[in-house]
Amino acid sequence: MNGRWNGSPPSSKNSGVDSGMHLDKILAGSGIVVSAVLIAYLTLTVGRLVFILAGVLTLLCCLLWLAIRERAIQEFPGSWAGEAKTGKDRLFVVLLILFLVLYVLSIAALHTRASLYERPSGYFILVSLMAGVVALEILLPHQRKALWVLPQIVLLGISVAWSQILIVPGILGSDPWWHSMFVSRILDLSAIPGGYWYTHMPLFHLEVAGTSLLAGLDYRLAAMLSVSLAQIVIFPAAIYLLGNALFDDERVGLLAGLMLVTANQQVGMSVTSIPNAFAAIFIALVLYLLFKLKYTRPARAGSLALLLLSAIILTHTITAACMALVLFVVWGACRVYGCLREDAATEPYPVTLGLASLFLAAMLGWWYFVSGHIAVLRDLVRQGFTRAYFVQNPPIVDAYPGLVPVPEQIFNNIGMFLFFTVSLVGIFYLAGRGERNGFAFGTAGLILLGIGFFPLITGLSFIEHRWWYFSQILIAVPLAASLLLIAGRPRARRVPTAFLLAACVGLLVFTMIASPAADTGNPIFSPNSAVRTGFTESELWALDTVDSMRTGPVGADRYVQVVNYAGPDPAFIIPADDMLIEGTYRSYGMDALLVREYIRGHPIFCYDGMFRLTHDPEKTLAGEGYDRVYGSGSAGLFRLNDL
Repeated sequence: MNGRWNGSPPSSKNSGVDSGMHLDKILAGSGIVVSAVLIAYLTLTVGRLVFILAGVLTLLCCLLWLAIRERAIQEFPGSWAGEAKTGKDRLFVVLLILFLVLYVLSIAALHTRASLYERPSGYFILVSLMAGVVALEILLPHQRKALWVLPQIVLLGISVAWSQILIVPGILGSDPWWHSMFVSRILDLSAIPGGYWYTHMPLFHLEVAGTSLLAGLDYRLAAMLSVSLAQIVIFPAAIYLLGNALFDDERVGLLAGLMLVTANQQVGMSVTSIPNAFAAIFIALVLYLLFKLKYTRPARAGSLALLLLSAIILTHTITAACMALVLFVVWGACRVYGCLREDAATEPYPVTLGLASLFLAAMLGWWYFVSGHIAVLRDLVRQGFTRAYFVQNPPIVDAYPGLVPVPEQIFNNIGMFLFFTVSLVGIFYLAGRGERNGFAFGTAGLILLGIGFFPLITGLSFIEHRWWYFSQILIAVPLAASLLLIAGRPRARRVPTAFLLAACVGLLVFTMIASPAADTGNPIFSPNSAVRTGFTESELWALDTVDSMRTGPVGADRYVQVVNYAGPDPAFIIPADDMLIEGTYRSYGMDALLVREYIRGHPIFCYDGMFRLTHDPEKTLAGEGYDRVYGSGSAGLFRLNDL
């Protein structure tokens, strides 16, 4: 073996079917036991159906692998790759035209939307149809497929992400407001300002600042055309190359790129680009260098990998920690594989202990001697990574997610749950086919997935949604393989199977792009759990007006405080969480409060969670002696009348 799959059916010696230890059976059996225990534990303790559903899906996918493993290991990828270089182009051209027609219709749907700041439901249907069309193009035989399919995947990613960015007048998200302030400071000073969290990790901000300076754009458009565009373009290409390196089948790589660019966490990070997301681009590129280019051009791969690893350290702490973990897991998995199997590959590991140790030492050294972030790690370790370090909510806020209707909870999470659990089939395949590098890659994805989910039931916290984002990058390849493995059929039914698989991909994409993690502005699908993370033009005008007429701090719902980063007074807006929860204001001594019309009928951010008001704040304020001194239709300013 040369460290990657060569595209031919595995021999009995190396297949994992006839040789001694079946790692895939061990993993699947362990998954069945763990998921069964997890289902029982969650049923007796938490009792939330949506969490139990994750355990049930895991159990079913483990059983599914045991049912199809013999056929899958012997036939895949040959059962799908056998006609990759043959076939007529006519159907492919028809599908390409259909994609372009649907793309134009999706733009028309956005242009004719009934609500100014919400994408219509028809848009999501059109995007899902486009994803199904691209999946069908991937599955049908055609020469030079990647040349035509990758641009369509990029166009799809641009549509899903940028359609959100461009329909609002300001910045989307919470963290981007702080990063906007930091970029503005860099541009004003023509230097990196000192004393900030990112003073010694400025690559993201320099990228956006450079784009803003050269193109004359504001932060929103500069971030979109630099960081967001880089994510949308590089991720599918890198994952496509990784899929080819592991399976020697472009269908796996292309389908993985399609699934990743429409994954909910990926879409969310492409909309609200932050350093965490930007640094993850380098993770994908490093993995390609180590799993593919290292075996053809080792010197070049090593030099480029060191350069990209340095860039990760200079961009974000959590991403650097993730990269260090992946390096050690890949090295460790290769060592374990070599100890368990006599037929393990003899070629160099994709990751050496020296490289992993060098990166860890550089990362910790930078944190200790330069940036000072080692203090945060020290505090986290001292407190045992408890949830309270990151999240401090009153019980009523923690209880709110459980009050959301169960069908809505399932809809919000089913796409991501299927993304992760179905990928287990591909991970088991990587473990069972008798190939070391594939086993190591699958193990790394599985570890990242565990870090993202097990803290939810243990009371610990590692900022889970960031690790879901990382795990989707690695697991997209096993997911694509899983879909092809499950759909494996005799040649006579190839085309019908391709249409069925494409339909499944379209449905999965719909559940992903319509979930609150990917779309926070559409209450049609998640009216009780989607919080809009952006201001309307009227709200921005109202904030400017209130700022000009106020005499002191103004209380408002928590999201509004992000404007503190954009103005000279960091104490302009004070979160009124407790007042909004309790429905009482005067006793807190707040002289002025800003009430957005939006919060009267939608869930809002509250502390580190979300909450839905049980009272009408305008009526309550009037009853407590507050007078409305300004109103714009989208927001009102109430001032306490002392008379």
